[in-house]
Amino acid sequence: MGHTRAMRKAVLPLCALLLISFAGCGFEAPAPKRTPPPQTPQPPVSTISVSLAVPVNDLAAMLNAKTEKQIAEMKDRKVGCFIGKCKMDLVATRTGPITAQARDGGVAIDLPFAVMAHINLKGGFFKSGGDANAMGEARAFSTLALSPDWQVRTHTQGDVQLSDSHLQLGPISMSVTDLWNHNDEHLSDAIFKQLDKRLGPAIKLKPQAQKLWARVQQPIRVGKKPLAWLLLTPQALRIGRVETVNDALEVSLAADVRGQVIVSDTPPPVKPLPLPRPAPLAAPSNQFAFTIPVTLPYDEAAKLAMAQIAKKPPHVGSTEIKITRLQILPSHDDVVVALRFCVAQKWDVFGWFDSCGDGYLRGRPVFDAATNNVRIADVHYDIGTEDLLLKVMHWLAGDELAQQLQQHLVFNVAHDMDKLEASVTRALAKPQGKDIVIYGEVQSFGQPALGWTDKGFLALFTAHGQVHAALNLQKS
Repeated sequence: MGHTRAMRKAVLPLCALLLISFAGCGFEAPAPKRTPPPQTPQPPVSTISVSLAVPVNDLAAMLNAKTEKQIAEMKDRKVGCFIGKCKMDLVATRTGPITAQARDGGVAIDLPFAVMAHINLKGGFFKSGGDANAMGEARAFSTLALSPDWQVRTHTQGDVQLSDSHLQLGPISMSVTDLWNHNDEHLSDAIFKQLDKRLGPAIKLKPQAQKLWARVQQPIRVGKKPLAWLLLTPQALRIGRVETVNDALEVSLAADVRGQVIVSDTPPPVKPLPLPRPAPLAAPSNQFAFTIPVTLPYDEAAKLAMAQIAKKPPHVGSTEIKITRLQILPSHDDVVVALRFCVAQKWDVFGWFDSCGDGYLRGRPVFDAATNNVRIADVHYDIGTEDLLLKVMHWLAGDELAQQLQQHLVFNVAHDMDKLEASVTRALAKPQGKDIVIYGEVQSFGQPALGWTDKGFLALFTAHGQVHAALNLQKS
C-alpha cells in the first residue's frame, strides 16, 4: 500500500512535467513555395496632339522678302528661227508682290513678272536682231510632304501665261510666248524651283515636333500630399495630313503616350528619348486615359491587421490564439500570410507555457469596389503548415482560425483614392508648360483593378477625360 502511494506521488510530478514540456513546446512549419508577383498591367495608350497652323499670308510675305527679283534667265540660248540660227537672251523679272492662298491642303501661288527678250539672227546673207517685252504671270500650286528626318519638302507645278508680244527680225515675226513655251522646261522650272527652295524651309515642323516630344517626357506634378507625378512614356510621334483652315495650312502633331501617376517624393528620373521618325496620324483626338495607383505597402497592411487582431484576438473553441507577428509575402497567384502565433493554456495565467510556432496561410487579394477595400479572401493554411498542425494539434488545423484572421485582413483605401482623384483633377485643370502648354479635364474614373508587387498591394484605377495641348510659337 505504501509502495503504491509512493509511486502515485512520483507519477504526478512526471505527468505535470510532461504536460509542462508539451505545453511549452515550439513548432515551425516549412516555408511555403512562392513565385514572383504578377506584372503590373500596362497603362493604356493615349494621344496628345497639337495643331501647327502656318498662315499663308506669312508664307507670301516670306516669299516676297526672299525671292529674287530676277526669277529666270537664259543667255545665248540657241533657238530655231526658221531661216537661220538664232541666239536668245531672256530675263524674267518679278514685277509685283507674290500672292498666295491656302487650298486643298497646299499653297496656290500667283507671281507676276515681265519678260525682256533679245534675239540675234544670222542668215546666209544678213544679220538681224530684235527686242521684245511681254508681261507674264506664273500660276503655281505647291504640295507638301514630310521626309523621315522631319524636313518639309514641297513640289511646285503650274503654268505660265504671257501677253501676246512679238519680235520682228527683218521679214520674220516671232512670238515671245512661243519662244517661252519651247523652252518651258528651263524657264518655268526655274521659277518653280525657286519657290520650292524658299517654301520648304519656311515651314518648320521639326522644332515643334522636338518641343512636343521633349514636353511629354517631363513629369507633371499632380499631387502634394503625397507628392505624385504624372509620367507620360512616349511610344510614337505622329503627323497628320496637311489641312486648309481659314487661309492657313494646319498640320497636327501627336505623341502616343502611356500615362501613369507615380507617387514619389522626387520627380521620377527620365532618360530622354531621341526624336523618332514620324508615323502617320489617322485623325487627331483629345481623348485621354492614364492610370493612377493607390499603393498599400505590405508592412503597413500588416500593422493594420495586427491592430485589429489586438482588439479582437482569434479563438479556436475556448482557446485564445495569440498572434505575435504577422507578415505578408507576395506570390504570383496569391499572397502568403506568415504568422508567429501561440496557443494559450487556460490554466496558465502568465502565459509561461504557451505553445508557440511559425505557420503560413495563403489567400487571394481582391478589391471591393462598393467599399474601396483591399482584402485577402479564401484564406487557408499552406499545405506545409496544415500537415504540421494535423500532427501536433489537429484541433487547430480546421479552418476556424483562418476564417477569423480573414476578417482582419481587410484594408480600406477610399481616403487615399479620394485624395489622389481630387489632386489629379485639380492639377490637370491648370495649364502647365511654356512652349507646349498641356492641360486636361478628368471626366470619370474607371473601376479599379487590383494587383500586387514585391512591395505591396496596388489598386490601379484609370482616369478618363480630355487633354489639350497648345503650341506657343512666339519662341519658334
